[in-house]
Amino acid sequence: MNPKQNKNIGFKFFVVFLIGIILLFSKKENQEKFIDFIKTSKIISKELKVAESIPMDIDIKEIGFYDGGIILWGDNKLRRLRLNGDIEWEKEFNIDEALAYLGKEEIYICERTTGQIYIINPKGETIEKFQLNMEIYNIAESSGNILIHIKEGDKEILKILDKKGDLIGENLIENENILTYCIDENNKCYALATLSLKGENIKSEIQTYGLEGEFLWTAYLDNEIAMYLNFDDQNNLIILSDKGIYQIDDGSILWKKQFQLIKDIYMDGKNLYVLHGNTLEMISFDGRTIKKDSFTEEYKKILPFNNYTVLYGKDHITGLKEGKEVFKYKTEDSIVNVIQGTQKLLVVFKHRIDIISL
Repeated sequence: MNPKQNKNIGFKFFVVFLIGIILLFSKKENQEKFIDFIKTSKIISKELKVAESIPMDIDIKEIGFYDGGIILWGDNKLRRLRLNGDIEWEKEFNIDEALAYLGKEEIYICERTTGQIYIINPKGETIEKFQLNMEIYNIAESSGNILIHIKEGDKEILKILDKKGDLIGENLIENENILTYCIDENNKCYALATLSLKGENIKSEIQTYGLEGEFLWTAYLDNEIAMYLNFDDQNNLIILSDKGIYQIDDGSILWKKQFQLIKDIYMDGKNLYVLHGNTLEMISFDGRTIKKDSFTEEYKKILPFNNYTVLYGKDHITGLKEGKEVFKYKTEDSIVNVIQGTQKLLVVFKHRIDIISL
């Protein structure tokens, strides 16, 4: 083959390659992927620094961020702080065996022994107060309703209340332990998981009901303990056990994935994020693994933060975007909790709160 023929063949390959590139980038989705690739490839991880450190004189049991301020619960005190540490207001509760739950918009304080419940807004105002006259084991909020978990001997009760304390639904469970529960976003149904210790093996039973009490379906997980329930955008139920994750509809398993050393789960409107071992796995609602990132450090919790996924462990925090590390924070003290504020992370230690700005 002479040099002229080689030149012609090389030119033809170049033309074919060029046409392929043009066709590839003629699709908008490919253009967006390429732009995202260029953006993420330029990301450099930065070391975060403490903007403010607030000493604490109470044992913090719960913390939340509301309307630009910090809400704390500890030592029977509910307190709101400014970001410089100044106290805006404080309410002390003279009640026995107090329990607090920081909801999406309100704070719930209850006296376990009497069932007295106070609903308080972020301004410190008591907007509702009612009494159930029974001992409360746990309180939670789901889809704008209040879930009350009660234990009475070998019976357990799940009560669903509105925010005025009126009963919406109730479920009595005998000879089994209630593990976890949730209500769907449309307020049409709810799910609860119970644990049976009868026989040689443990068994989790997942039950779903209409909000007015009609039974819908049930499913069983043998030799597994259900730890988390939530409905996805199609109202299929997502279940996390100590061994894996399931999607169930009408009692049938649509898909499942098994994991070891499960530490945490987070669910947004599109995907699931499961932290297991040293790996963070993003899973679509149809069960596909979209992304899997592994780390050398040990992490224990997932925190969604603006457009980032934040992971934190005993003494370190890492922020990820598109699977790439974009910021990190290291401390010599043991981290108790991390929550998000407006463009800030609030890092809780035993005797202080560090505020970290991005």
